[in-house]
Amino acid sequence: MVLATIAAALNSPVYIDYNELFINSSNILVVPYENVTAAFKTPVSIYSTAVDGFDWTQPYPGSRKDGHTAYLEISQEMPLSESIVQNSTTVLSSLTFGIPDSMSSGGQPLAMDPSWYICRHVFISTKPEAKLAVDSGSKCEFLSRTCQDDLRTSLTQDWGKAANGTMCSALGFDPIPPSCQDSFGFARQDVMDFDAAFLANTTLAPAQTSKEQQQYSWRLGTGYHHPGDARAYDLAANRTYLVATVWGYSESAKTIQVPEVSFGCLSSGASDVPPPSSTTTATTASTSSSAAGPTLRPAWIATTGAMLASATELPYSAALTTIEMGSRLFRLRTSRRDGSIP
Repeated sequence: MVLATIAAALNSPVYIDYNELFINSSNILVVPYENVTAAFKTPVSIYSTAVDGFDWTQPYPGSRKDGHTAYLEISQEMPLSESIVQNSTTVLSSLTFGIPDSMSSGGQPLAMDPSWYICRHVFISTKPEAKLAVDSGSKCEFLSRTCQDDLRTSLTQDWGKAANGTMCSALGFDPIPPSCQDSFGFARQDVMDFDAAFLANTTLAPAQTSKEQQQYSWRLGTGYHHPGDARAYDLAANRTYLVATVWGYSESAKTIQVPEVSFGCLSSGASDVPPPSSTTTATTASTSSSAAGPTLRPAWIATTGAMLASATELPYSAALTTIEMGSRLFRLRTSRRDGSIP
């Protein structure tokens, strides 16, 4: 009974919608984790792509290791709390990451050698051409060689120097290089980082090492919609994700070299994602059956802010000023090299 009560109290942060500045804290909602798991119980779309990677259980730079994978899942619509918005649901897209079987045991990753530091950079495109290319099986090859080279440079040239508290070369809000914008479109990045200490935390580690949905997995919604509104699935389906993983070294590494960068591109795999035939997933936060459209309560932003500030369920909340999406870089998402968004 006690465990059930604790589980019911768990919350998960999600980005509620996509826009250029989607990683702003004002775009984060904290939702019951049980609602999230219910929405993903029978996802309407699952897509995966292999990612070139390394064995981080060895000292940096280690050796190449097959079996690293990025996954994109699109959920069934998830009802939102009446305390935030009335008669509304959202459709979640989630990025999860699998590692080779030989690098995990009992659902947890094996210990990472402390010489490693890894950064994942997420870019989102709404260009139909990008989606068509990925859905057609070209992976990330639709990105020009110049784009790929420039992106690698931007993600490695300032390694360990871009900001205090992280080794990542590029930070949240940093834009994709201009040479990528013809093929991918303009996009600002989200960033997740992890090291040996992060992976030693059994609550946080699975968010970066398990393909299954976790409390702190990366998730993005479609805004607020009527229950059953198929447009929510269209929005989710028509996003293409570029995940650039930088396999870098930590401050304690004895061997230093330019970090390797792996690209993974994911989309839903279909021209659109049809809504499920069943009714909206039932959860403890189910919304009104009224025919009225979604109505934001005036205090929803203040409510969200209070939830963020008081989220004692997060084991790392004491070290941060607000909730992050499973990494320690949320504090950097408001940091730019020149103090303004480029």
